[in-house]
Amino acid sequence: MRVRTVGSGETSAVAAWHETSQQWIDLDAAAQALDPGARGEATRGVLAFLAARERGRDTAASLMDRAVAENVAVVTPTPTRPLQPASLRCFMGWEQHWSQAAHQLVRRNIPAAMPFIRGVEMVTRKDFPALRPGASFADHPMYYTGNHLTILGDGDVVPWPSYSDLLDFELEFGMIVDRPLRDATPAQGADAIGGFVVFNDLSARDTQWDEQRNGSFGPVVKTKTFASSMGSVVVTADEVLDRLDDLSASVVVDGETWSSTGTAGLRWGPGDTVAYASRGEDVFPGEMMTSGTLPSGCGLELDRWIAPGNTVTLSIDVIGSVTNTIGAKA
Repeated sequence: MRVRTVGSGETSAVAAWHETSQQWIDLDAAAQALDPGARGEATRGVLAFLAARERGRDTAASLMDRAVAENVAVVTPTPTRPLQPASLRCFMGWEQHWSQAAHQLVRRNIPAAMPFIRGVEMVTRKDFPALRPGASFADHPMYYTGNHLTILGDGDVVPWPSYSDLLDFELEFGMIVDRPLRDATPAQGADAIGGFVVFNDLSARDTQWDEQRNGSFGPVVKTKTFASSMGSVVVTADEVLDRLDDLSASVVVDGETWSSTGTAGLRWGPGDTVAYASRGEDVFPGEMMTSGTLPSGCGLELDRWIAPGNTVTLSIDVIGSVTNTIGAKA
């Protein structure tokens, strides 16, 4: 089921998509008009709705059918962030993305090294060692902790960071945890995912190069923390988990398709990533974990660069999309 937030503050509510009529229904308004006993946290907040699982979806389906029949609580939502994540953990899902991005970073910043790198790769028939993921990638999921307080909503303008001249998008999906867990198994990790959303992990690529070579904490500090964005629509996990390895995806900039890609080849499944995050620590409802960039899902890999005024739409089949316009340089 597809859900989103309508309204704001004390008047916010959950809207759900009624497939048959192709309309959004305000579940709280529908409950108030048709079944006051159904009103509660699950009709007012997306996280509570996800946590209600099948019971919440069944209640929503019944309310929507009645609302459509009586023509009440139909809404036309404006883009907004569906919830404020309690934390942000960004995983690396596809080795192909890492390899392509690493090669392009070197090609852009140390072009004289590329003939030697290509020569080694021709002989070994493997990626140059320094341009592969770390050895841990084959052993367990890998992630960094992002800034959950700077996540923008669908439709928001992306503020260009004052310290960067090279801004980039990254096409990912986010997984929203809706129940607590600790030291979980992969099955328990998958079961703790309430919903999926499209995520744009924005990056300052010139800063990334400097942090990678000269910093003490790797290339994910000021490179990443200034902003990211998430779609308006959250899709419940029952709609996504069984088909997550075979979804098409795209990047469209100002109406032009820059990349057509997909989710095939994900190294670690959703349950593995959530379980790893819970190893030796508590994971709480409302935390969000992202997939890492889909192959050819960023401008760095494509060697195509966004500029102020561009409108960027990242889409993943079944899950949805996120659209943002790039703001002026500071």
